Amino acid sequence: MPQVTCNVASIEKLNAFLYRIFLAPTKAVSFKAGQYVSVIMGEGDKRHFSIANTPSSELVELHIGATPDNKYAMQVVEKMQSGEPVEVEIANGAAYLREESTRPIILMAGGTGFSYVKSILEQIVEANLENPVYLYWGVKEYSHFYFEDQAKSWSEEHNNIHFHPVVELPEEDWLGKHGYVHQAVLDEFEDLSEFDIYIVGRFEMAKVAREDFIKRGAVIDNIYGDAFAFI
Repeated sequence: MPQVTCNVASIEKLNAFLYRIFLAPTKAVSFKAGQYVSVIMGEGDKRHFSIANTPSSELVELHIGATPDNKYAMQVVEKMQSGEPVEVEIANGAAYLREESTRPIILMAGGTGFSYVKSILEQIVEANLENPVYLYWGVKEYSHFYFEDQAKSWSEEHNNIHFHPVVELPEEDWLGKHGYVHQAVLDEFEDLSEFDIYIVGRFEMAKVAREDFIKRGAVIDNIYGDAFAFI
């Protein structure tokens, strides 16, 4: 995969641990909605992050969840905060949006995996795709949501988009779905055989979700997730 030098256009801290970063490639790049970049940190050291915007943008948007004890991500944030150009591979991953498909779509994201589904959702909107889309976004605590208003606005403005936020450990006043995000999907659909399903999150979650979805009739070739290249 060819490398490209990027300048850091902006860094914004969205909450206590999440950084929204825009990279400006120094030459034209192409990617598909749902792919990821690999940040080159050193010889044999590549760190992978989903692209959060659509291919029509001149910039590359990343959402990096980084706490001081998460060196994998924090070192990348610190590198970008230095102001020096960064080397990245654009773009990797086979879990991109299949725009030619007319099947209904389930997008299931855990935590900062929302960046992956944001790219796909924005592409669906830009391309005026009419597939029914069901977005399930799960977080441990309600405060971990970000861009929740954007997800709500998509569902309000487009009749084919349905947003279901899921909180694993909700406060008493939470009236929405709670528990594990993949269980929320299972609670909603008895038969998954007709769906394209896109999954992003922790490897163990992706593995369990795929297994349970197949039990509900999901076709393995129509289940997409970068995690499946590693598990």
